[in-house]
Amino acid sequence: MVDPTSDLGEDVDEDDAPVCATCGEKIIQSPTHRVVTWVEDGRARHRHFCSDECKAAYDG
Repeated sequence: MVDPTSDLGEDVDEDDAPVCATCGEKIIQSPTHRVVTWVEDGRARHRHFCSDECKAAYDG
């Protein structure tokens, strides 16, 4: 399993890379990668975004 708190790009290959919740692109070694985390029904949930623009589009 890939450590979601690892340094940018560490131990992440294309097969394991997260995808943007808005555009669906794989996020690999991206300095604009954003993760939104929340707790729902006692479980931690998260969504990945490739940029602030994709995050804003999802939120909008």
